Amino acid sequence: MLFRVAQASRAALAAMAAWAVGNLLPGEMAQYAYAAALGAFVATGTTLVTIARAATQRAAGLVIGAAMGLLLLPLDVYGLLKIGVIAAVGVLVEGVRALGDGASMVPVAAVLVILFGGVDADGYAIGYVGQFSLGMLVGITINAVVMPPLHVDEARGRKNRAIGELADRLDELAAMLRGVWPPDREDWANWAPELEAWVVDVEDELGEARESRRFNIRTLWRRDRIADDEADGAALRSVVNRAINVIDALSGAAWETPVAVHVDGTDRDAVADAVAAAAAHLRAWAGREDVREVSDASLEAIDRLYARAVEHGEPESGVLAVVFSLRALRARVDRVAQRRA
Repeated sequence: MLFRVAQASRAALAAMAAWAVGNLLPGEMAQYAYAAALGAFVATGTTLVTIARAATQRAAGLVIGAAMGLLLLPLDVYGLLKIGVIAAVGVLVEGVRALGDGASMVPVAAVLVILFGGVDADGYAIGYVGQFSLGMLVGITINAVVMPPLHVDEARGRKNRAIGELADRLDELAAMLRGVWPPDREDWANWAPELEAWVVDVEDELGEARESRRFNIRTLWRRDRIADDEADGAALRSVVNRAINVIDALSGAAWETPVAVHVDGTDRDAVADAVAAAAAHLRAWAGREDVREVSDASLEAIDRLYARAVEHGEPESGVLAVVFSLRALRARVDRVAQRRA
């Protein structure tokens, strides 16, 4: 909410500043100051780089659209046909990746020139496009100097929440293992897509955080180690994959899907202990705590589980799949935690 309020405040300030500057321009240009305010308004975004990129693309789209309008205006054809040509070109330019957001400005500028250009179409096109571009420049400047958005804290918070939520899911698994087997609820066997979506969200947030630091004056006094958070994000993807392996193994033991495996009833408490220990390990990592103690506890729980699996000597044992996945999960968390330390 605070971010949205800050963004709205910058947009308001930019629009007012652009309007004021636009009215100072000489001659007939001043009468198009409203376009400067509109340009400043659209020059908003999540990061300074995305704002500047989108503004450049929109300026290019305006120029192309105005030029098309000027070319179509003197043609002695029905206005309906001109609108059709503009619509067709508007759809075609959407396929030009370099234009990006600017593609939507092409038909808008063309239609405005045809509808409102009148006898001074050249003056209208120059005035509108010039003022709109001026407004976007003012918007970029305001966003660059007035507390420009920096998304590191938001990305870090999303990453830590995802790790904590994964720990909660592992605790749920541990509780089910200690209860009636097979468990009454089956939803946990289909958690994989949701967990993978968390990873994508975290990676998107971290990418935006890195972008928000580029050319951002706030980085002069904020030395965020975004590289550490990105390393955590990469580790989270690996950890989630291992957690999904555990889920699949337990689902196979409960309902023989995706692959039928066996988990001896006497081993379920040991599996639950190992899974719960992994959850505690994840929470320590998310809380940026010293993970050595919980890592040792996780190792002990996994070793106890492995000893039971070896004692049974079952080649199709789901316990061995759980052991491998939890060992890999533990090792990945330890590596990234040690790097941060």
